[in-house]
Amino acid sequence: MQKTADLVIIGAGIVGSSCVYHLARKGWDNIVVLDQGPLFETGGSTSHAPGLVFQTSASRTMCQLSQYTVALYNSLAWEGQPGFYPVGGIEVAYSAERWRDLHRKLGMARAWGIEDATLLSPQEVQARVPLLNPDVIHGGYFVPSDGIAKAVRLCTAMCKAAEQAQSAVFYGNTTVTGFDIQQGQVRGVHTDQGTIATPRVLLCGGI
Repeated sequence: MQKTADLVIIGAGIVGSSCVYHLARKGWDNIVVLDQGPLFETGGSTSHAPGLVFQTSASRTMCQLSQYTVALYNSLAWEGQPGFYPVGGIEVAYSAERWRDLHRKLGMARAWGIEDATLLSPQEVQARVPLLNPDVIHGGYFVPSDGIAKAVRLCTAMCKAAEQAQSAVFYGNTTVTGFDIQQGQVRGVHTDQGTIATPRVLLCGGI
């Protein structure tokens, strides 16, 4: 195990993988990433996530983050398999109130830059989802660029990119047991495989 690092990232799920990927792109190096599970299907929530990605949000910041995420995921693949499938997403309205809400959602989407968002009639919804009964819905809100992320595949692709850039090394099946803290400043990370001296720790473990 590497004994010193400029940064130790704890957790190699989607959060830790994204952090090391983006830091590597910004020129960081000498990063160590630890996870208590096997790389890169670590056994946490990332390994079990259904991967549904919806971009529309009342928060402009979250909406823009989701748009960036979709663009990034569309660019990533692992072993010839895509990291993202843009199959589209539909929300349906079973009440007049909900249908009005979907009109508001369309307005937010257009304001925040989701240009492919649109509203569908009940018949148009059924054409895309044949199991639905068009007689019981008012319509649907459709975003063709929404889709399904393959989280483990994406983690692997992002971490391998950081590894190939020689920015980071990864240790799976390694449990963090504590920290060396001196005068309020972290100085190291204790693991069941040894101690890594570092001035910085980024906690990316799940709940």
